[in-house]
Amino acid sequence: MKVRITAALLLLFCFFNGTAQLQQLLYEGPPVFHGAKVIGNRPGTDFLFTVPATGERPITFFSAGLPKGLNLEATSGIIRGKVNEAGEYKVKIIAGNSKGKTEQEITIVIGDKLCLTPPLGWNSWNVFTNTLDEKMVMDMADAMVHSGMRDLGYQYINMDDYWHDSTRAPDGKPVPNPEKFPHGIKWLADYVHSKGLKLGIYSDAGSKTCGKCFGSYGYEEMDANTYAEWGVDLLKYDFCFVPWKKMEAIARYKKMGDALKSSNRSIVYSICNWGLFKPWEWGPEAGGNYWRTTPDIFDIWRGGIPFVMSTMRILKKQNKILAYGKPGHWNDPDMLIVGNYGQGKATSWKGKFKGMTDVQYQSHMSLWAMMNAPLLSSCDLRNMNEATKKILMNPELLSINQDAKGESATLVLKKNGIWLYKKNLKDGSVAVAVFNTSKKEKQFELTLEQLGLTGTHIAHDVWQHTEAGILKDKMPLTVKGNETVVLRIKQSN
Repeated sequence: MKVRITAALLLLFCFFNGTAQLQQLLYEGPPVFHGAKVIGNRPGTDFLFTVPATGERPITFFSAGLPKGLNLEATSGIIRGKVNEAGEYKVKIIAGNSKGKTEQEITIVIGDKLCLTPPLGWNSWNVFTNTLDEKMVMDMADAMVHSGMRDLGYQYINMDDYWHDSTRAPDGKPVPNPEKFPHGIKWLADYVHSKGLKLGIYSDAGSKTCGKCFGSYGYEEMDANTYAEWGVDLLKYDFCFVPWKKMEAIARYKKMGDALKSSNRSIVYSICNWGLFKPWEWGPEAGGNYWRTTPDIFDIWRGGIPFVMSTMRILKKQNKILAYGKPGHWNDPDMLIVGNYGQGKATSWKGKFKGMTDVQYQSHMSLWAMMNAPLLSSCDLRNMNEATKKILMNPELLSINQDAKGESATLVLKKNGIWLYKKNLKDGSVAVAVFNTSKKEKQFELTLEQLGLTGTHIAHDVWQHTEAGILKDKMPLTVKGNETVVLRIKQSN
């Protein structure tokens, strides 16, 4: 009997059942924890973390073991403060509502490492490019809260290019466009932080950004210190208007990395040089927390040309470098284009690309999650359709991406158009992605031998939220064209 049945009636049931389960997960029942379970921060710098939890509201939060200097807001689950003493702190979080109580241990690591799980958030570039402004950032922060994304672990609201004024201030400091950002970046950061979220900003290692705004070359320390004063939590650092030389790239990225470390704030550092000169080999030494591995992604499944990358072209380039991703240092195959449907000002290539199917978007999300990629949505969070919400807000898939072990998937098999990925998880279970690269439906037998496992295992379908069956020796699967079946496999008792 095939595990994946493609009858239309069953698919329709699964879609509505999955949506109903998402709504129940968010708004009903006892508290359920999500998101990162290990959080890094530098000593003596502002700490901000919202405990991701769903369930019937109101939820009241308690804690035991918080390090000195941190406080947990009981009604919001937001942890704030500063910890001066380096160390690893095990903290028990208790969340209670009218339906019950749930406990979860998180680990707060105060030291020199940030970004101990891949960042979850949103970025302005792909869809909005030069229309970025203050109201948009506020709206996206509000939408991240109201949609429930924050309660599933999403944290970052990232401004890309075009926040800048026409020139720097007379003293050289960076200045935001006063028409787009009338209250300034510090005020905006305070607003985003009030929601329990974090604010990201953008600059460039050259004299100009890719949009020809002012870059940070020669102003690294001044810019890093100003971003810290503004309350910025992440910097994406681009690579336009620079000499295309490896040693120059390393030197420029390291200079900003050193400046961020000295800024007295924990600012996550995104190296965006499009994979030139193999940044996965030197990114950590330059201070990077994650680095782009390819040119920009476009809203197209297959094909493209140099510097116009389809999802499949990007995916093929990841398979040889998956091992470089680890806690604090991640491969970044670029932002998510889930839900863009060809509407992105940057990713539609002036309207040439009309977007991908929801099945392809689902595979895009699945494979990025398995690879421990940063999951940075670029769609308009204010008007997501139900299919987009279901993809971006799949709690089981997000938990695979945020697993505390931090081990990336490996490609263990290519056979008849099927790519099989395996990822070991902290609790001893294994996440498996069965990806059909073909347009046509495929039959595939998943075996214990392929996964290096023995014994009897239970397979849980992450997308259907159901038990897929018992895996003793082999399991027959039916995988639709371009679909990715994601299973979480646990040893049977």
